[in-house]
Amino acid sequence: MSTTRNRNLLIIIAVLLLTNVAVLVYFLGQKRPEKAATPDSGKDNKNFVAEMLQKEVGFSDEQAAKYKELKGKQREKIVPMYDNMLKAKDSLFRLLSYPETTDSVVDKMADVIAQKQKAIDLETLNHFKRVRLLCTSDQLVKYDTMVLQLVRKMGKPVRHGESEKKENKK
Repeated sequence: MSTTRNRNLLIIIAVLLLTNVAVLVYFLGQKRPEKAATPDSGKDNKNFVAEMLQKEVGFSDEQAAKYKELKGKQREKIVPMYDNMLKAKDSLFRLLSYPETTDSVVDKMADVIAQKQKAIDLETLNHFKRVRLLCTSDQLVKYDTMVLQLVRKMGKPVRHGESEKKENKK
């Protein structure tokens, strides 16, 4: 009886092991569907806005080239601003190591960060104004709508797993 029982247990264990391996191979071998590039997708989307301007607003090749030129100039301005703000945030959160830090010091550092963020937002607004000047009168409404959509997406926090939930509901 003991050998029959042991043999049955070994067969069950072998079947479970093979099933687990098969499921593992199945899930690891599956390709994930490609997501469309969006401002918050984390993909390299250098030309995302330029493509949107051409597809949704109707920018000509000449307008797109002028946009790319404006974008390069804006990037030169804004990247150092972001770096500066990130350094200020690093300094703020390093205060965690110093429990004796007063609230007034924390508030002052938060105000510095807020001013840096304000400067970034104003520069971004001015950039969008400069790009808007490239639009024809027929393109203005489409451009304004597209910019609002972009800004709303840029302002949303990245939530891991949210896109998968939305896709599963469809």
